Amino acid sequence: MFGFFKKKHSSAITVSGKTALVVSITRNGEVLYTDDAVKKYPRDHLEGKVFEVSFPTQSGNPYFAYYLCDEYYVEVTNPNIQGTMQMAMGTSAFRSEVSQKMGLFVAQYLKSALGIDASKEIVNFSHNRAHTNVLAYIESLDDWYPIQHCDAEGDDASELKASKVNRGVLTASEVIAVTDLSPTG
Repeated sequence: MFGFFKKKHSSAITVSGKTALVVSITRNGEVLYTDDAVKKYPRDHLEGKVFEVSFPTQSGNPYFAYYLCDEYYVEVTNPNIQGTMQMAMGTSAFRSEVSQKMGLFVAQYLKSALGIDASKEIVNFSHNRAHTNVLAYIESLDDWYPIQHCDAEGDDASELKASKVNRGVLTASEVIAVTDLSPTG
């Protein structure tokens, strides 16, 4: 009734005192969800601190969800923080818990916003490492896409890929994860 009682699912997930924000959901090369926080970025902004999680399904290509978490990003990318067994176990536990909660968000969002019941479709998850994607605005598609970008590529690789999609040289499916996690090297 007028949307007053429609529950909006929060894209903010708290795990181990850290807040992760689900910023994008994709499947089959299409963006299904872009968080309002991302829509406020200047269109020339390139966000390289996103983490990728794959949610394989029983009936086709996986869903991919992307999140930002500054505290976790600093922990796993700062060379000044010594890697200990305790830290490795902590980051592994964080990745698992945030992925599980993201899977719940993905299923709830898809059901409420798009009428897709993925709750029985999603069979597990895989969490990628840092520096595999850059969130970039694709003007020709009028949305933000998680462009694949690994450490082995130059700093301007995401910008060049986005430009090629804008010019029609590449499709979005050629520069984002569709069947597997983004390459790491």
